[in-house]
Amino acid sequence: MTHPSPTEPAPGSDVADLDTPQLLVDLDVVDGNVRRMFAAARGQGVRVRVHFKSLKCTGLARHVAAAGPNGFAAAKLNEAEALADAGVTDILLANQVVGPHKLRRAARLARRADLIVCVDDADNARALSAAAVAEGTQIRVLVEVDIGMARCGVPPGAATVELARTVAALPGLRFHGLQGYDGHLQMLPDYESRQAQSLAGAEALADTRRQVERAGLPVALVTGGGTGTWEFVAAVPGVTEVQPGSFVIMDAAYHKVRPEFGCALSVRAAVVSRRPGQYVLDAGSKAISRDFGTPEIKGRPGDRVLRLNEEHTIVATDCAGLAVGEAVEVLPAHCCATMNLHRACAAVRGGRVEAVWPIECSGRYD
Repeated sequence: MTHPSPTEPAPGSDVADLDTPQLLVDLDVVDGNVRRMFAAARGQGVRVRVHFKSLKCTGLARHVAAAGPNGFAAAKLNEAEALADAGVTDILLANQVVGPHKLRRAARLARRADLIVCVDDADNARALSAAAVAEGTQIRVLVEVDIGMARCGVPPGAATVELARTVAALPGLRFHGLQGYDGHLQMLPDYESRQAQSLAGAEALADTRRQVERAGLPVALVTGGGTGTWEFVAAVPGVTEVQPGSFVIMDAAYHKVRPEFGCALSVRAAVVSRRPGQYVLDAGSKAISRDFGTPEIKGRPGDRVLRLNEEHTIVATDCAGLAVGEAVEVLPAHCCATMNLHRACAAVRGGRVEAVWPIECSGRYD
């Protein structure tokens, strides 16, 4: 049996009294980010499907859901299952489901959620169909279109039309539309280049929609985009939905590209050692992801993270020194991967803990 740590934060606690390291989510910042995204997307006439891969925490998902997103996207089957456990019914598994074990899980999940799954291979679509028939369920299916990422998906145009026809003819499946994700552009620093490439990909996706419809197949959903490109994708007629996720909590790297969204995620860490011009924190790469670059110290622009070891972050400073035992907040360079390193987060507002949420999907890859 797993027992909670005696130092686990409790609702009502002052953030200054929390043990370290501690993952924090600032709800005031989350709420501002969510309001900004939903209002802007409504202004462009598209739905917002929040990508759960950035959150991994159903408590945070429920908090966001209160603001009225149009369903959630998941990257992995375990995330879709966790969302269904939390009462979310409109779920896009924005990926392929392969292998008999996962196909059975997906077909069973469709009993309690209105599940959408992506395919880019006819044999995989047939296997998904067989699993759905065996479980007596129906699964909505999107054909994934490669619009430039060169990862998953079939080419725009005729290849997509052919696969869509295959899906539409299979029992247990319902062809529902198209997905085209431009993940390779999300953090491109040059705005004009990001815009031009994103628009080109979204226009190829929209043109493919028109070809599918000319083939006699109705297209209910065309989805794509992320935090870095959502407004470009949304501007293309024929796209119905965007699927950003990082905008909810953000990180130091993404904030450079999308400064209108605040950094809600941080890791509170304490100074364990100091010397002139440098201090060392009690959280390292096991608690703070460095996937997309170097983390930053919140509220201390003169400080510079030099390196992360497993249990330590070494920081250069030209500001007034911190005493051993004092704490700072570290802004990770990758919010999704940092959430994956922790088993719970403290949701804070106004310097106090409002809730403590388990991160159910952290450390899982299924």
